[in-house]
Amino acid sequence: MTGDSPFRLTARIRLAYDGTDFHGWQAQPGLRTVQGEIHQALRGLIPGAIEGLPPGAGRTDAGVHARGQVCSVALRDEEHFERIARALPRLLPPDIAVQEILREGPDFHARYCATARHYAYRFTFERDPFLRRNHLEIDPQLDLEAMAAACAPLLGEHDATSLCRRSSLEEGRTRCVIDRAELVWTEKGGTLHLRADRFLHSMVRIIVGTLLEVGRGRRDVDTLVNVLAARDRGAAGDTAPAVGLSLEEVEYRGGRRFARSDSGAGPRPGASSKTETKG
Repeated sequence: MTGDSPFRLTARIRLAYDGTDFHGWQAQPGLRTVQGEIHQALRGLIPGAIEGLPPGAGRTDAGVHARGQVCSVALRDEEHFERIARALPRLLPPDIAVQEILREGPDFHARYCATARHYAYRFTFERDPFLRRNHLEIDPQLDLEAMAAACAPLLGEHDATSLCRRSSLEEGRTRCVIDRAELVWTEKGGTLHLRADRFLHSMVRIIVGTLLEVGRGRRDVDTLVNVLAARDRGAAGDTAPAVGLSLEEVEYRGGRRFARSDSGAGPRPGASSKTETKG
């Protein structure tokens, strides 16, 4: 936003939320969403000064959580930034927490300025009521070593058509560069870590569903080689439940880390200064 734009700075807001009771990130008429709650609070803080919905670094689906989501809000003056930094954490519902607010230049955009995203999918071997909202309960008798080994083919640059919901496929936007694909097990469960420059719709959950089939002996350990080569959603496993998935972190140019985004394309962020808040 330059030239004659009335917006002079951007608030970068890092968020955590329990996605259980939301219909995803993106605002939808008549449904409770994370973006909708934030937009409503912002409009109350600076009436008439908010243009459009605050974009998020990752458009999480219904039931998906976040420990490091990022959204951005274009602002007209410093007073608006200070008002948001001071009051927004107290105005949001208890299942959304503001973790940090940064002052950025007018060209910053939470989604388009991001360079990488880290998702985690968490498993538990126990029926623990305190984990039921953010872990998927699985059988510890699965072939856990095979599941971990099956992640290896994900590393590198791929056409991820097979790992995307069919209805969301966009021509020319199916390539992803994955530089972390690691499944770590403990005595009580495990966590799948995936880091990439961008993710397609339901990509992590489709990977998890495919790995679970490996664990059950229904697929070979090298199945993802063939899945990726097929470029066909039907070649992969089922889509795993949303419950275990969390957007952990996004990275931006200059090494500043916050959540993760769809693409590294977009304008460079402006200079930033930091205001920390606790929700």
